[in-house]
Amino acid sequence: MSNLDWGLIIFLIAISGFIAFVGNYVGRRAGKRRISILGIRPYYTSMIITVLTGIIITTVTLITLISVSSSMRSALENKAQLQETIKLLSQRLSATESELSIRASELSAAIEYQKKLEKSIKEQNERVKELEKKLKETEEEIKNREIILKNREIALEESKAQLRELDRQREHLIKTISELNKEVEQLKREKNSLLQENTQLKDKLNKLGKVVSSLEEQRKILNNKLELYSSELAELKKEINDYKAQAKELKKEIKQKESQLNLLRHQKILFYGGEIILAETINGPKSEQEAKDSLKYMLERAEEIARYRYLHSGESVPDKDTPLISYDPSELESVIRSLKEEQRLIRIRVRNNTFVYEPIYVTIESLKSRLIFSKDETIVFKFISAKLPRNKIIEELDTLLSEVRKEGIRRGMIIDHLTNPISNVSYETLLGLSVRIKVNYMKFGSTLVVVKAERDIYTGGPLRIKFELR
Repeated sequence: MSNLDWGLIIFLIAISGFIAFVGNYVGRRAGKRRISILGIRPYYTSMIITVLTGIIITTVTLITLISVSSSMRSALENKAQLQETIKLLSQRLSATESELSIRASELSAAIEYQKKLEKSIKEQNERVKELEKKLKETEEEIKNREIILKNREIALEESKAQLRELDRQREHLIKTISELNKEVEQLKREKNSLLQENTQLKDKLNKLGKVVSSLEEQRKILNNKLELYSSELAELKKEINDYKAQAKELKKEIKQKESQLNLLRHQKILFYGGEIILAETINGPKSEQEAKDSLKYMLERAEEIARYRYLHSGESVPDKDTPLISYDPSELESVIRSLKEEQRLIRIRVRNNTFVYEPIYVTIESLKSRLIFSKDETIVFKFISAKLPRNKIIEELDTLLSEVRKEGIRRGMIIDHLTNPISNVSYETLLGLSVRIKVNYMKFGSTLVVVKAERDIYTGGPLRIKFELR
């Protein structure tokens, strides 16, 4: 209030009142005398005089403000520039607020980690106190055991003296026993020599009897074996002839299989086993007719994809009258039943490797479908240094994309491993993003790369994403 020009304000009020008074006076006199300007009625003439009086008040006020106040003049002249500066300042303010929120989350995580460390330090201090108590107890036990050991050492010295006397007595006895043992050994040797001669003679007699009996038994066994071998030889000859005939037939079959293999090697694989021809999320619940119509439309699209695959492989496309895809009708009925209940992800998957001009056997799968990422939802984010080489920045972005895939799988996305789930990010996109990071954020040192969902992403994908740099 102290900065206001009170003299100017009082002057403007006085001039406005004077002009209003003059205008009112002129209008009233014109009304009384019924004066008309340019042939207009007196009533409208007084109204025109009143309006002109208001216009004169406003123009006089503006002229005096512009001539006296330099700030008013600059505000009127630079209105567009002021609006642009206000917009820039508001954008900077929003950017700083987002950075402050990120820093606040990091700070809260650090505070929680510090609290955990303090708890662990308290626990470790308590453990140290317990260990000190145990150390004191063990030291007391060691002192008691040292006293016991000293007492035992004294008893051991006394027992050693007794053992020495016993060793002397034992050596004397050993000498006498060794002399007696020598005499006993000599007698044993004589006895054993006699016994050995007797047993050798008995063994020879027994061996001769056994040899005679074994020779007779062997002669009988050999005769029986000869008869058996002659009959087995005749059977073996028959079996050999049968095996030769079977070998001829097997050689013919092997040649046929080799020819079939050569044909298969020259053929092209149209679809690989487990490959998904078409996957689409169908909103539900639906009526039976609506479910049949949507599945019919998907099967027609799968037929078109198969015919396009023929064109792409350079082979002639079969007639439109001949269906290329064959499926189990019971699977179709179960899929229709599932669509009656809720929204489902429908996938048409090839059962096994299919060569050109072979029927394409498929399974129709119905899986639960739910929203994984909503539009503009942040999936992952990471700080990347702008001082890194460009190839390292691309590697960091590639690791960020792998984190996006992992996050999608963690939330329940069903990803086909034969194709790339992230459909809209190419190497050129990563290269352009690395150039933007190097050029625009080198002075800041690093940038926050945020990956967001480009649209609503469901269980079946694909992962369509976009990047934001902050």
